[in-house]
Amino acid sequence: MPDCAGPLWPCGLTGAAACLSGIRGMGVIIHGSAGCYFYPATAIHRPLYCTSLTDQDIIHGTDESLFRTIDSLKEKYPCISVLCTCIPSIIGEDIRATLEDRYGDSARIFVLDAPGFIGEYETGYIAALSCLHFIESDSRQEHVNIDGLSLMDPFWRGNLQEIERLLRLAGAGCGATLCAGDISHDSKLSPCTVHANPDLMSGHGKSLGSLFGIKKIKETIALLEDRYSEGDGVLSENYLPDAEERIVSSCDKYLKRFDPPRVVLSGQCVSMEEIASMLAEYLGAEILGIASRNAPVQGKYPVELIRDYGTMQEMLELKCPDLILGSSFEHTAFPPAAFVGITPPLRGTVKLHARPLAGIEGALALMESVLNACMDHQKPI
Repeated sequence: MPDCAGPLWPCGLTGAAACLSGIRGMGVIIHGSAGCYFYPATAIHRPLYCTSLTDQDIIHGTDESLFRTIDSLKEKYPCISVLCTCIPSIIGEDIRATLEDRYGDSARIFVLDAPGFIGEYETGYIAALSCLHFIESDSRQEHVNIDGLSLMDPFWRGNLQEIERLLRLAGAGCGATLCAGDISHDSKLSPCTVHANPDLMSGHGKSLGSLFGIKKIKETIALLEDRYSEGDGVLSENYLPDAEERIVSSCDKYLKRFDPPRVVLSGQCVSMEEIASMLAEYLGAEILGIASRNAPVQGKYPVELIRDYGTMQEMLELKCPDLILGSSFEHTAFPPAAFVGITPPLRGTVKLHARPLAGIEGALALMESVLNACMDHQKPI
């Protein structure tokens, strides 16, 4: 298990890099060692840059390495963000003052303290989001922002397309997409926001609710249709009932042949809670527990913070689930269970189409994957 050892979930540095690399025209510099750069660069799949600090830089100062990197990028990118890792933080360098002395009070350079000890992935993501200069605009009353989009999420593109579709059907336009798609650091924000991922809520705009999980989708669609009358109720009267009926019918057919699965979920806490609710309601699943990658939020199901491979393996061996929803780590840790990949990293698979996890199509795709995985698991060898 050498490639699975260690932490399951990245720190705040990766969260900040994922957020900022989703901004159009933003060059992202990781101001630290090559080791700090490696994980975000391999997980996000967008161009990232690194000052590649050495022992000599620690002794003599990191200024020149940072200047060289910025100078090589400033003609290529309208804006540059500098993510300060543990090295400049520990040695106490004032990077903001250094850059002001060199480049003046430039609005084109954003500096964010993002050492490994800043906290979780979600903490870094929200911190990066808060440093951007979005413009709040009342002129975009008919548009709705979409937040919770992260380039590290393998489902972000599908989530964006699906939520854009739902907003149009509800009679609203699509506003800023935080933080992926066609968004810049000075994009105009609409007054209201819906959430593709309830664990990455931006705080921008009035929340109209989450579009993750059937229960939350129903609540949010009701608010959208009440606010934007042009949708004529097509979502609540046609699309949602049809989708739910298809889920119920397929789950009933499964339960006529097989027992409900015993399930462990691993991922971001609030998102896993919503998925667990769907599995319990429609499939009668027994939720053995949620292994939360971020700060646990106590809900209906047992949850504990698990961020290392060894503890995850111990939990799975103790609970012996029939079905695991999570990442390649959990799949490797307990191969006897059926598996559905919903949390990065997802290794050994090719993903080309924009598959959602949020929205109506996301709920359908999730339940489809669960049923197929469980049925395949039941087949005799």
